[in-house]
Amino acid sequence: MKSSTVAMVASAAVGQALQQCSGTAKQEGGNWFCGAVDQILYSNVGHAGTYKAINHMGKDGSCTFDKIPFTGPLAPFNEELVPIFRGPMNLKQVAIYNLSPKAKQSSAVSHVHVRRHGHHGHHRLHQRHEEKDEYSKEKDEYSEEKRGDVWVTATINGLVQSWLNNWHGPTPGPAPPSNSPAPPDNSPAPPDNSPTPPDNSPVADSPSPTPTPSKPAAAVKPASSGTITGDYTRIGYYNADKAIADGIVFLGNYGGQGSGKFDNVFGNSLSYLNSDATGGAASPQILNPVTLKSNQEFLIASDKSCADGGCGFSRPGSVAYHGFKGEDSVWLFELNMPLDGTTGFNADMPALWFLNARIPRTAQYNKCSCWPECGELDVLEVLAPGDTKCKSTFHSNVPGGSSDYFERPTGEPIKVAVVLDGDSGQVSVKILDDDVDFSIGLSRSQVESWLSADSFSAASLGGKTKRVSLFALSA
Repeated sequence: MKSSTVAMVASAAVGQALQQCSGTAKQEGGNWFCGAVDQILYSNVGHAGTYKAINHMGKDGSCTFDKIPFTGPLAPFNEELVPIFRGPMNLKQVAIYNLSPKAKQSSAVSHVHVRRHGHHGHHRLHQRHEEKDEYSKEKDEYSEEKRGDVWVTATINGLVQSWLNNWHGPTPGPAPPSNSPAPPDNSPAPPDNSPTPPDNSPVADSPSPTPTPSKPAAAVKPASSGTITGDYTRIGYYNADKAIADGIVFLGNYGGQGSGKFDNVFGNSLSYLNSDATGGAASPQILNPVTLKSNQEFLIASDKSCADGGCGFSRPGSVAYHGFKGEDSVWLFELNMPLDGTTGFNADMPALWFLNARIPRTAQYNKCSCWPECGELDVLEVLAPGDTKCKSTFHSNVPGGSSDYFERPTGEPIKVAVVLDGDSGQVSVKILDDDVDFSIGLSRSQVESWLSADSFSAASLGGKTKRVSLFALSA
């Protein structure tokens, strides 16, 4: 088939599939699920708006903010992002890439396949977050949780359906006093997310070492043949089995344990993560090849300290690092999410998601953050204990998410690509073939193949048709 014919057929099919539901929609536990897919291609992601960036956190639990405007094809997801991981999970590899300025300016690069999907008329697939004038009112429902229950509305098979995207943060737990040593690796200490006390409650600040803006001392640089080739350059890499951590740092909400800060108002700040992901550390560590347990979390930031003044406001005393630029970025992950059969809050509900890097630098599970307007992207999120379906959802000033889902990788690890394309305003979440290499450079053609949805019509590999879902965010 000629390329022009392929483009026309694909474009027509995309136009019909903007409200795509693969299979029959079923409601489970307040959430709607359609069919299992191998890729979700989002279009019309960026919208103009503002978010409230924290500029002060008071000892009485108050916070003030600046209104930050954003605009662009990916906004606000063009800003710095950090990936966050929640167990049960085995994380094998992570690679982060940015498109080189030279490649972006090249006239030889074709954007036909990404642009032809971006300008169709869209139905109103999702309702906008209710705007509130008062900051405290806007954030009250957020409380100590990752977010409150979020209703998402979509038209499925001609009917308007709604589901409750009800992810919640880690269980509130006691935090160690400032003079307590870090717990041993076999004694997990989850982040403290206890309710904010009244304004007249005493504040117990715990002194902490000044964060050391250095790479893990034991980091092993990946082998390189010399010159880096490729339109996309790898800027961060982790390999669990080879103990490689290059250009990245592991952080967790364990402030007061070796680094960071704890107080009775905002709880635990970010700290360096210990090598077993069970608590804090005094300096950067390389994460061992461990199984992250249910409700344990950590994030990966760049190894560039916020001491350069380029991060904006961060909670005083917190370990603070830059994230990774979202604009024209590619993120590769190799992981699995085994069933662990546990019960309790957030039990057996693994997740991989992105946050605007501003959020964890102030308070990930507290009202003093710019969430949700500054951006969150759920890549693979299990919404019920022991479930084997992973949803994907955007949270910003224009939220939305597909009712199609990815099969939870409970067995062998899978490889996943997340592509954020700045020209088209598209984001692709795609399950990759096992032989994909997390190399030091990627070609534009390879990345475009992960962004393309042409394969949804007939392409197959090994007798298995690639299943692609198309979804347009609409204001």
